[in-house]
Amino acid sequence: MEVQEINLRFVKSFIIDYGRGQILVDAGTPGSGEKILRGLNPEKIQYVVFTHSHPDHIGGAHEVREVLKGKFAIDPQGVAYLSQGRVREPVLHSPLLKVIFTFGKPFFFKKFQGVEPDMTLKEGELVEGVEVLRTPGHTNDSVSIYLPAINAVIVGDTLQGTKKGLKYPSIYEDFQQLEKSVEKIKSLRPSHVYVSHGKSGKDFLV
Repeated sequence: MEVQEINLRFVKSFIIDYGRGQILVDAGTPGSGEKILRGLNPEKIQYVVFTHSHPDHIGGAHEVREVLKGKFAIDPQGVAYLSQGRVREPVLHSPLLKVIFTFGKPFFFKKFQGVEPDMTLKEGELVEGVEVLRTPGHTNDSVSIYLPAINAVIVGDTLQGTKKGLKYPSIYEDFQQLEKSVEKIKSLRPSHVYVSHGKSGKDFLV
């Protein structure tokens, strides 16, 4: 069992190699497809899983869809967003982020083109050794991917990485749900937590 981080502009995608195939987790912003696909063997990708439906995680979905034959999957709450995009903008809880998002949005996000999922994610085993955890709070459709064999979790934006450790993100829809989701992740006592923004690690600051 191995996890590879793919560093994009300000977000990451991940490749899970579980022996009998691979899973792509998230597809970055629009325009990320070429970098994600570079070096991949399309025949090995069995699933493309989205941790949630913000445009920096699903924006490149239509680009990888043209090449990858694996099943595209998202939480049931995110189906409409994956196919049509989000009307509601991210809920920001940082003055700096509000400024960056307001003035930088045209540069960060190109026009969104959606895709239809092949299946929806349910909590539990996706394939042997790869488990889906529902972790809402950042968004109502947020999930994490748990890999028991290496005791690692890919959490999307449920946590944010810093040089000192893992903290709550500055973007979330429901803080009470977010707290519960973070406690759920912490209860696994993971050896490594892969985050989409910042430095992945294992030390919790929350």
